[in-house]
Amino acid sequence: MKLAFMELSTHIPQKLQEEDNTEKMSPISNEKSTTKHLEEVKAVKFDHSGLPLIPQPSDSPYDPLNYPNWLKYTILIEVSFLAFLATLNVAIINPAVVPLSVEFDIPHVTATYQTTVAIGTSALGPLVFTPFANVYGRRPAYLLCVLIGFASALGSAKATSFGTLIVARAINGFGPSAALGLGAGTVVDLFYTHQRGKAMGIFTLMLTNGAHLAPIVGGYVARDRGWRWCFWVGAILNGAMFILCLLFMPETLFDRVNDASFDDELAGNIGDTDSEDINPSRLRGEAYISPRMSLNIYLNRLWFWDLEKPAARQLKAIDFVVKPLSMLKYPSVAFPALYYAVTYGFASIEPALTLATLFTEIYHFDTVRNGLANGVSLLVGASLGELCSGPVTDAMMQRARKKALARGETASAEVRLQGIWTGAVTVPIGLLIDGLTIHFATTFIAPCIGMAVACFGIQIVTSVCYTYSCSDCYRSRSNDVSQCFNFFRQLFGLTLGFYSIPFGEKIGFEWSFTVFAAICIITFLPIVVLMFNGERWRRTLGEPKDI
Repeated sequence: MKLAFMELSTHIPQKLQEEDNTEKMSPISNEKSTTKHLEEVKAVKFDHSGLPLIPQPSDSPYDPLNYPNWLKYTILIEVSFLAFLATLNVAIINPAVVPLSVEFDIPHVTATYQTTVAIGTSALGPLVFTPFANVYGRRPAYLLCVLIGFASALGSAKATSFGTLIVARAINGFGPSAALGLGAGTVVDLFYTHQRGKAMGIFTLMLTNGAHLAPIVGGYVARDRGWRWCFWVGAILNGAMFILCLLFMPETLFDRVNDASFDDELAGNIGDTDSEDINPSRLRGEAYISPRMSLNIYLNRLWFWDLEKPAARQLKAIDFVVKPLSMLKYPSVAFPALYYAVTYGFASIEPALTLATLFTEIYHFDTVRNGLANGVSLLVGASLGELCSGPVTDAMMQRARKKALARGETASAEVRLQGIWTGAVTVPIGLLIDGLTIHFATTFIAPCIGMAVACFGIQIVTSVCYTYSCSDCYRSRSNDVSQCFNFFRQLFGLTLGFYSIPFGEKIGFEWSFTVFAAICIITFLPIVVLMFNGERWRRTLGEPKDI
């Protein structure tokens, strides 16, 4: 997008330089021009490489963009671990469904329904918690969700019937899931655009790997202490996280007075605006230094609700479901959310739900070997995938911005989508390896390799889609976008436990996994279209309006 010339600096100058040295202006006209520009020009803050910071931070020490880096990454790790716990709570029992089914005298497949129910209710949690967090603060929502996780894990461990366990698991999925919807928004609260790919990658890596590490832990715990101790471990971890968050997680919600359209002009994310165009190639300025955080400010942000909450921030009934899901009308949200849900479901949730049953029947594995086969495969794949996603796409975006600035243009958000190709190829390949090797009952290592390859791809897909939609396109509504992602993912994953094994047994696992791979390829096609038309569609639809 070509933009008209304008000089900007770190501080508003007393006098603006003449933009055309060949054009002479009278003192009167020069004074009028200066007065006009002083009213229109905003101070621009720059990073250490000389590029404008996006979004532009305020001068307030309460602004989370001004938090010191050590505190930003402390909060990021805490939030990421809460998302990790949300998925670990759901999946930790998976390798022990066989002894669980024996105790309650139910079929093995029926025993997996308690996990399926937890997956389903975790789609609803963010729809309830996020509106509260958007008004009263992220901190109280996180504290409440981890407390519910602690109590419901205790209830699951003490359940005396399968019906009671189902109820406890439904609450266990619902409560801790707040972190799944709030995490991406917290990343946007804390980090600048050029930092969010790496930060979002850390968050999505922990979100993904909670369900992958869970079966390793659950397998050993179930073997040595019984399946109920899988839930006792979850309760202990949730209780410990509650104490840590109580002491070391300050509030990150902050209402910045800066004009959001000014940030969007700098980012080049929207088209025509009412503000005067800015030419990025003419920007000048020194690196911005954040105001120092004092102990009083830190304690203020540790209160149980946001003390800096403005009166205009009010909770409305429409915020709970309609507002977040209204973001699905934007292709830059709907297409990535759908593709992410499908690939995550087949590459991550499906193995978690079915591996214990299949590997017990085919390879005669016990709880420990089931947990290791599931957890190690997915954990290694996702960890390697993150190395090829967040930092790589951040570097792509930064390089694209510099090249665009040299031409007097701005880089499109769709540049980040180019980093998704590796994931789009490896997910179907991994699914085909998994299905074929299970069908022919080859050595257990072969399907484990297939799961690792597929999970390598899903981590790339997850990091790219979250960062593109939540950060690059609609950062002012990042929590709502994240809710759409979580809702699609959990709703799709809810259905897998009911049909995956029966479908494979009926037509053959080689064909069922081929169908899964084909669905992944079909849902990727809208992403390809988005690469070429996303910027135009966003410009046409404009910025989301508050409902």
